[in-house]
Amino acid sequence: MNCMNCGARLGKRDVEYCPSCGFRITIQRKVEYLSKYYYNQGLEKATIRDLSGAISCLKQSLSFDKNNINARNLLGLVYFETGEVVAALSEWVISKNLQPRQNLASAYIDKLQANPNRLEAINETIKKYNHALELCREGHDDMAEIQLKKILAQNSKLIKGYHLLAFLQMKKQDWNRARRTLKKAARIDKTNTTTLRFLKEVDEQTGVTTRLDASRRGLFGSSKGQESDDPLDLERVVQAKPSKARSRVTFFFIFMVGAAAGAAALWLLGIPAIRQGIYREANDQIVKYSESLASQGAELSKAQGQVEESDSAAEAVMVQIDIERKKNVSYENLLEAYMALVQANKEKAAECIVQVYESVLTEEQMQIYQQICMWTGETGVTQDQEREETTAALQAAYGDNG
Repeated sequence: MNCMNCGARLGKRDVEYCPSCGFRITIQRKVEYLSKYYYNQGLEKATIRDLSGAISCLKQSLSFDKNNINARNLLGLVYFETGEVVAALSEWVISKNLQPRQNLASAYIDKLQANPNRLEAINETIKKYNHALELCREGHDDMAEIQLKKILAQNSKLIKGYHLLAFLQMKKQDWNRARRTLKKAARIDKTNTTTLRFLKEVDEQTGVTTRLDASRRGLFGSSKGQESDDPLDLERVVQAKPSKARSRVTFFFIFMVGAAAGAAALWLLGIPAIRQGIYREANDQIVKYSESLASQGAELSKAQGQVEESDSAAEAVMVQIDIERKKNVSYENLLEAYMALVQANKEKAAECIVQVYESVLTEEQMQIYQQICMWTGETGVTQDQEREETTAALQAAYGDNG
């Protein structure tokens, strides 16, 4: 890395200041680290054909460091894989101008220029795509669909062409063809938001969930049994290391060792975990049972309290009813005794006065009651007799448990 102030070559990574000009380079190192971090993220996404995510990460990497040649070259490759040849060439030309020597961008440009017919065909497909787009805007959907099929036959990586063709097929409600077209687009970029949104619409209309192919080609590489005529095929750009063949005996030995290790791991790790799970479940059941018993006991206590409250309320009501009954009886008998006193009928007055309860009389009624008692020589019901009658009435109402 060179100092951004004087351009001098920086040495150790833990140096905070440029040894030549003394400029502080801490922020510059952090920016370089972030650029490389996003480049690595983009490379990982590109290897699993997450091209949309790779483009986003690589653009972020270049926003931190525009001189990151690896990120710029990879961004050009990803653009080329999605059919964006013009954008790819733009990135490679910039990369070549920033680093004229020992730059893979020069090799990519040379390979495209070595096959001018292929490059011309790609440029022609882009022009035809723009024309097909104009036909769609003018309402000539059938002509646009025919044009797009020819375009995709010449440039099978133009993902925008697949999207436009699928849109026209969905417009005609030809859902099965639209699904097949979108699956081809997903083979190029499996996380493209437009592809996934169109597939969701197709699935909702047909009621069938689309399953994308489990096997994916590597970035710019062809699947087994297929040959790619792409001059920038990854298998041609970067050769994979050949794997060494193993004999059947070695494979069987490795298989047996792996099986034994798996059994040992299951015994050492799985069995204790299963036992702990059983013990934990049993403890949970005991806790739940204890909580259930506690809640039932609380409900029983609450019910008993309600019963006791209801018994007390009923007893109070019975007492009040008995008092009102005594008042009625006392008033009626006191009135009849008074009328008998006016008529000088001593016997009838005595019969009525003995049925009067003293405790329920008012002051004025008590004066009349005392005069009649003096004249007849009789008295009404005493408090002891009244208490006995009340107890007998409650026992009759509640039984022996009252």
